[in-house]
Amino acid sequence: MNVVRSAIRTGPLVALAMGLLLLATACGTEPEPTPETEPEMSLEDILARTGENLTALSTAKFQMIDEEETGAKFFGATLKNVNGEVQSPDSAKLVVEIESAALGFAEVQIVAVGDEAFMKFSAGAPWNPLPLDQVPFNFVGLGITLSDLLPLVQNATIAGEESLGSGPAVLVEGTLVSEDLSTLITSADSGHPIDLTLWIGKADQVLRQIRIAGQIFDDDGPGTSRLIILSDYGAPVEIQLPDTASGT
Repeated sequence: MNVVRSAIRTGPLVALAMGLLLLATACGTEPEPTPETEPEMSLEDILARTGENLTALSTAKFQMIDEEETGAKFFGATLKNVNGEVQSPDSAKLVVEIESAALGFAEVQIVAVGDEAFMKFSAGAPWNPLPLDQVPFNFVGLGITLSDLLPLVQNATIAGEESLGSGPAVLVEGTLVSEDLSTLITSADSGHPIDLTLWIGKADQVLRQIRIAGQIFDDDGPGTSRLIILSDYGAPVEIQLPDTASGT
């Protein structure tokens, strides 16, 4: 009899405990909301936004490297690399590192603003006028030039991702012919196939690097490859024509 009474008294307590346990379990296993993820951008969207960013470029710094040093001679010397700054719409300052048997290692400076350009072959040399059509590299208006180049890329594909100092970059590979580069590389010869690789910031669709593999000039050696590295978008730069009277 006592056992029956005990069971009657404890029955409701057990049921209540079981109910609370089930309720706690249900609350604890409630599924967490799935975080929303942005859809992957298409190649067309990436290139379109990259072009927009290039068109809006105000200032930038860049380096161009002849990776195999097999490119056509620069005023009779081997071009090592080019460092420069650009400012929209029409200003550029270049330091071209060259090496030759006659000069040894030297730095050629070129400044172009508007329709005028000047060059000097060493730090102490005088500045001399340089016709714009003789400037081998047209980095004046670089943003527009590169933006106009993007629609010319053929067989473009996303080849993967690579981490650069500025963060993850999407690799876009495609092809061109050498004459497509004539607005960037002055007097480019025609008929040479070019393999192009673009490194585009994954987060901001800003062009970080561009590799131009192949002959641009007839005098380029086999395997010539030029790498252009872009940086410091929007950073202050100062580009002025030299005072030819004082030599500065």
